[in-house]
Amino acid sequence: MTDSAAADEEAVWALEELYWRYVDENDIANYVDLWHDDFVGWPGGTPHPIEKPGIADWIAKLHADPEKISRSEIHREAVRAFGDIVVVHYFYRGVFVSKETGERVGLWARGKITHTWLRCGDSWKIITGMAGRLKESETGGR
Repeated sequence: MTDSAAADEEAVWALEELYWRYVDENDIANYVDLWHDDFVGWPGGTPHPIEKPGIADWIAKLHADPEKISRSEIHREAVRAFGDIVVVHYFYRGVFVSKETGERVGLWARGKITHTWLRCGDSWKIITGMAGRLKESETGGR
């Protein structure tokens, strides 16, 4: 692997970490900005593939209860650069914590994601992806 490919992989992985920070902070504008205008993919929980409009609709539901906040964790499984394309695979877990105590009060999702990112000038955008929900036993405890 070239130094350039390794740097691209790390840059895109950092964007995946930002993705989840934006989810937890209910930062819809920055979350949506991660997606290419021509995106099409199959998020977990949707019966069919979707395009960019509506990609962030699920985030508002996480923030509907003013007593709870979302906290997400991700576990990197694989990242591979192919020139101007980087593909990432990882597990995620989203929990609710009490705003008052900071203690965990529920699990909102556990799953796996594949995203494909395209270099667009000086930035990267998600062009496609797929996610699926998992049972506890399917993630190796992650």
